[in-house]
Amino acid sequence: MSILITGSSGYFGRLVAGDLICAGLSVAGVDINENPDMKVSDQFRFFRCCITDRGSLGRIFQEVRPTVVIHFACSFNKVRNRKREYEIDVAGSRNVLELCNETLSVKKLVYSSSAAIYGASKGNGTWLSETDGVNPGKYRYGLNKKLIEHDLFTFMKRADLHVISLRICTVVGPEYCKPRSVVSILLTLPLLPGSFRDKKVQFLHEADFINLMRIVTEDPEIEGVYNLAADSCSVVGEMLPGKRYLDFPVQALKPMLWVLWSLRILNLQPCSLSYSLYPVLIDPSRLRSRYNYNYSYSSSEALSDTIRNNKLPAGTLF
Repeated sequence: MSILITGSSGYFGRLVAGDLICAGLSVAGVDINENPDMKVSDQFRFFRCCITDRGSLGRIFQEVRPTVVIHFACSFNKVRNRKREYEIDVAGSRNVLELCNETLSVKKLVYSSSAAIYGASKGNGTWLSETDGVNPGKYRYGLNKKLIEHDLFTFMKRADLHVISLRICTVVGPEYCKPRSVVSILLTLPLLPGSFRDKKVQFLHEADFINLMRIVTEDPEIEGVYNLAADSCSVVGEMLPGKRYLDFPVQALKPMLWVLWSLRILNLQPCSLSYSLYPVLIDPSRLRSRYNYNYSYSSSEALSDTIRNNKLPAGTLF
């Protein structure tokens, strides 16, 4: 089995590539940045390429001839340009899909979607399943995921190409090192909005994420949409009892978020504020029952392990 991973230098890419290499599989990584911790070897090749460059990406497909493509590459709030985000996330993903279809060696495309695709609203049930509607609103990250999934499952592909979209909840663990994120806010700020105290959140430990990704990669029959998440949730106030909470309308944070977003101090779009108000808990039972999978960590244990092995850069304020 030969595996090509887009976004191989990102958080998900590093975790999955490292695990597959340790399992003895041949991995090719594609990213705009090289990760110095991932050494080129007989098992790992690296190609510097943006997924928007169809010609260069096509030549990589022809050289590698992968059997499985795992597509992690995305902009994820870093670009701050709607047109460019669309070019990377949606048009770039179309390039990956089309090349998978044209490259006859590829039998499986695994796409990393997100729990954000469901949207956050009062109408959300306690647990959201794959059959629930998706409504990310104006949140571009979730909206782009929705557009990509539409392409994945309406495209006229080869009959022997299996396409899988994994809607993934927040993944944390000892390797987590994303500043200016929701998780870093929870870990670093001593004072949080009062609405956070009773907010239910869902965290998947890196170990379970890696194990499930390997199982999905090795499954020759899987296709369709699956939630990839912890089988439990947690309450912020119970996980972080040492925090202080200030009661005030969360909507009052929106002007502050606009400022922090514009100054690139925070990687949270102001229109994503609803995710702080309403829980987005996704039901993993479809994937879990397929493999009779037993989780190694609960949602609360996953965050506790992240706190114990805090790898956020020194001086991280958010």
